[in-house]
Amino acid sequence: MPHDVVILSRRPALFKTAADWRLAGVDLYVHDSPSEALARFADGRGALLVFDTNEFARTRHVVEKFLSSKGDADLLVLGGEEVLEGLQDKPRRGALRRLDAGTGGDALRQEVERLLRLRNVRQRSGIVGRSRAVNQMIALIAQAAPLDVTILILGESGTGKELVARAIHDHSPRAAGPFVSLNCGSLSEGVLESELFGHERGAFTGAVSRHEGVFRRADGGTLFLDEVAEMPLPMQTRFLRALETGEFTPVGGSRLERSDIRLVAATHRDLARDVEEGRFRQDLYYRLRVVVIPTPPLRERREDVPVLVQHFLDQENERHGTNVRGISRPALEMLLNHPWPGNVRELGNLVSSVVVFKRDGMIEAADLPQDIVTGGRARASRLPVPLARPFAGLDLELLSAMLLEMRQDLHEIKGLLRGEERIPHGGSVPLDGTFVETIPVDHGYTAEAAGPVDLESAERALIDQALRATGGRRRRAAERLGISERTLYRKLLKYGLS
Repeated sequence: MPHDVVILSRRPALFKTAADWRLAGVDLYVHDSPSEALARFADGRGALLVFDTNEFARTRHVVEKFLSSKGDADLLVLGGEEVLEGLQDKPRRGALRRLDAGTGGDALRQEVERLLRLRNVRQRSGIVGRSRAVNQMIALIAQAAPLDVTILILGESGTGKELVARAIHDHSPRAAGPFVSLNCGSLSEGVLESELFGHERGAFTGAVSRHEGVFRRADGGTLFLDEVAEMPLPMQTRFLRALETGEFTPVGGSRLERSDIRLVAATHRDLARDVEEGRFRQDLYYRLRVVVIPTPPLRERREDVPVLVQHFLDQENERHGTNVRGISRPALEMLLNHPWPGNVRELGNLVSSVVVFKRDGMIEAADLPQDIVTGGRARASRLPVPLARPFAGLDLELLSAMLLEMRQDLHEIKGLLRGEERIPHGGSVPLDGTFVETIPVDHGYTAEAAGPVDLESAERALIDQALRATGGRRRRAAERLGISERTLYRKLLKYGLS
């Protein structure tokens, strides 16, 4: 399908220049009316608008109308910086570029071709995002892919490094050749050597047939080595030689073989530090980092979270036949505030899980995992007392013990601030110096027995627990509860505990 490129200008010389471009796969349209030019983008099918601002009065209005149109069309402005002021950092799918008004025809054509290549990568790579970081990454892919050079992809786990590697292959002169991937981190040294270079029959125990390694299988195409930093040092030497000469010998073989590959390597580690610490060969490091493409973590591109959520929703709905239409604003705010240590992979897995249980409607905050809802603050109590039947009622024994533990923790902190000796974990030190265990034991309270929880029931259980913890000594119990002995006596009478 051809790209629609629209030129909006009132300079006949520019129309004549564009007519000589003869861009393959491009339908070129020229207009001197903003409304006619913008109409070609109303249905979302236009690819690129070249806006020559010379002789137009309301240039900013034209730009803003264009940005409000559907689709992901790119905009190339010929004019001053003020036309795009404050707009270039806003997230959107299409690119925003500016050239000086006097830019020559050849330079203009090169920029148009570059933007069209960028568009191809954005549409065909499967990389989702509108953030500036993603647009910069896509620009690097579009620029480096046509050049037959080694590329190193750096990024955390889950940021889509293999997706970037496939995009490089698909937009390179080797696109018709094979794309072969191998994860170096999951293999031992012996197995890795065999997977890289292959082995002959009988080369080792279990080698019942000849095996072609990835160097051979990727001949004429792209070899993607993930987690290349995990490659053992002895293997790095042999790998570097094969990479530089294109020659290798299979394990157990004597015949030299050749392979023509383009290498794309990836790692989540700091290779420069590994070189300094002797874990990675310096010469291999420089051989790999001809072109470096970083993949940004999701926490640095939070504006892409809504786009990614909708993308994953569409995928899951199509896969499972479900009808989850979108996500509510409160739920989306929780996703935006999550740190996403697992990056895009974590977000995709979360959406998949929610869709399986939700099946239709909107994703609400209650549908999200507890660590998302609480901002990662959810954690189990350190008191190892499980409820006999979840949600049947609150165990008052557990409640009272937790409150006592919290109060004792405050006492310990105050003691430390005063320079007193550290109190043992899990207990308290009464005035007589004996150690009293405060983790509760079974005294007959169960979730089944507990009725509706109110303040009086909780207070009664708290006093009862304090008395048991102090062996019935009311003064010590009152001190633990932070009340006077007289107040404790009145409450004992009230609850029939005297």
